[in-house]
Amino acid sequence: MTPFRLLLVEDSANDAALVTAELVQAGYQPTTRRVESLESLRGALASDAWDLVLCDYRLPRFSALDVLAVLQEVGRDVPLIVLSSLLSEEQAVTLMKAGARDCFSKDRLARLGPAVARELEETRVRRERARAEVDREILARASEMLTASLEQEARLDQLVQLLVPKVADWSAFFVQDLERGGLRMVALAHPDPARRTLAMQLNQRYPLDPQAAGGPVNVLRTGLPELVPDVRQRPHAPVADAAAYLRGVEALGLRSVVNAPLPGREGALGVLSLGTLGERTLGPVDLALAQELARRAGLAMENARLFQEAREAVRLRDEFLTVAAHELRTPLTTLRLQLGTLLQRSESHHLEPEVVTRLERSVRQVRRLGTLVEGLLDVSQLSSGELSLMPERFDLEELVAEVLERYQAEARAAGCELRQSARQGLWGTWDRLRVDQAVAALISNALKFGPGRPVEVDVGRAGGFARIQVRDRGIGVPVDQVERIFERFGRAVSSHSYGGLGLGLYLTRRAAEAHGGRAWAEPGQAEGARFTLELPLEKETRD
Repeated sequence: MTPFRLLLVEDSANDAALVTAELVQAGYQPTTRRVESLESLRGALASDAWDLVLCDYRLPRFSALDVLAVLQEVGRDVPLIVLSSLLSEEQAVTLMKAGARDCFSKDRLARLGPAVARELEETRVRRERARAEVDREILARASEMLTASLEQEARLDQLVQLLVPKVADWSAFFVQDLERGGLRMVALAHPDPARRTLAMQLNQRYPLDPQAAGGPVNVLRTGLPELVPDVRQRPHAPVADAAAYLRGVEALGLRSVVNAPLPGREGALGVLSLGTLGERTLGPVDLALAQELARRAGLAMENARLFQEAREAVRLRDEFLTVAAHELRTPLTTLRLQLGTLLQRSESHHLEPEVVTRLERSVRQVRRLGTLVEGLLDVSQLSSGELSLMPERFDLEELVAEVLERYQAEARAAGCELRQSARQGLWGTWDRLRVDQAVAALISNALKFGPGRPVEVDVGRAGGFARIQVRDRGIGVPVDQVERIFERFGRAVSSHSYGGLGLGLYLTRRAAEAHGGRAWAEPGQAEGARFTLELPLEKETRD
């Protein structure tokens, strides 16, 4: 016997019994309700879900055309078959055009069984297609919501609102909370404000039982989804007070429930719950949708947690770098002054050449350490805001010559010849210290990656900009690493092969951008690379 829900619009009890008997004989087990007025019809459609409507053509105050109008008015996809003793061909055509699925005489009830079979199957296919479309739309919108830049609870609240009433009559999100026995409700959607308030009160008054054999806590503990077609028949209450649970179920009008775990890397993160009221029930299709939504929500929560952990790790690293750099700066300054004084007095104290050489080498290493410490301080400053500038007017070519002079000893140690283009004077207003650091970083970079080869430094104009170009003939820069080497701690080579923190080019670009200029590299393999720093010229200088 095939069960289905049948709404009979019929004023004759005898005819209704005749129709029901014919259906039973055809192998059906209909759950039938008979109505005799349009008001009763509307009430039946509002309170229950029907699989088929059988209607007489003419009743005392209305006709089958009025029944079709009510069906279209409430928007329910329920097929209608008209049975009548007196039905002309013209009337049948009119009914079919208006939306009736079939029309035939009560004298031909043998047609009823096949007609019902056809309509139930077509309705099933039609409803499955419609539901699949609804599910696709919900999943697409849920993905947009879960990836939006909102706080976690705001995203979960939007998601539960999306599910009501298309999928369920209410929906809730629970997240793990050890202080409340395992779960805390963070979002609830319900179209009735009074029932929503009641549900919130019940949740506060009767916490979920941590040891419950069913319900959201059990789903969190086991990681297994749960489908309860009728909560009134549930053998285990999800709260410790079973009597209170039953009172809550009755007050809310709960009928059917689905609970799906939100998967996380180390276990369930929470539970997504769906519920229905009255006679509406949930099934395997709803459970599958809830599981997919929970999976996406769990993934979004896990990503948010990892992002927060990564951001906190970066904050702690920057904080450590700031403190360490400040602590190193003072003893380094003292050491540099002491070594500088010893070097200045080396001639008067008649120190041996080997000692003087060692002193010079020590001064260079301390200066290098100082550059690294200042770089760390600059990075920590950039993490909390923009690079501050102290502009002054100076000759850029003269500054580049000073930097080259400072690096002569290091260049000799690397076997490089530093070459600067002919000087003609190029004045502008920039931050002298920042430009000095940027040029020094480019030259240091060229000496590190192009040992034994000449390094050429050209200073000139390019439109409204002063342009400094440093070219080496070292290992070059792979094309896919050209931008990466300007990132903070970005490197194109192993730190074991080449020293440094990966901050020089990052600070160079940030210094250029702070001035309104730019810095970039031109890749090359086996023929070295060329790095360019551009700084804007003053208007009178450009003219």
